Amino acid sequence: MLGAGWDQVPVVGQTITPHAVVAMVHVPWTDANRKHSMKFDLIDEDNAPVQTVDPAGSPVPVTVDAEFEVGRPPGVRPGSDLLATFTFTVAPGLPLVEGKSYSWVCNIDAADSVRASFRAVSVPAAGVTQK
Repeated sequence: MLGAGWDQVPVVGQTITPHAVVAMVHVPWTDANRKHSMKFDLIDEDNAPVQTVDPAGSPVPVTVDAEFEVGRPPGVRPGSDLLATFTFTVAPGLPLVEGKSYSWVCNIDAADSVRASFRAVSVPAAGVTQK
């Protein structure tokens, strides 16, 4: 599960509102008890990385990196997949363009595992009336 079913993110002005991304990873029995790397990249509809700026003003791609290791708990039948869950919040301020599509791409151990796409949709700012 990546994104819990949403496919639109509100854009107010030129930035998105906060949202969260959730990933549930099924780890094969044979991959338990070892470290795995996980990376989420935000890309646009042209597969280009979405960029923001670092404190020095240089462009940087929007990514989230993590490592995880899943153990084999007692009582689990040998050969069973093991579940690892992750979540991260995305603060407001990402410069997404209203009407464009974007995808969070999740790579585990450098393999393209899954992507979840969404569209940035316009929402009027508070106190603004649309006609």
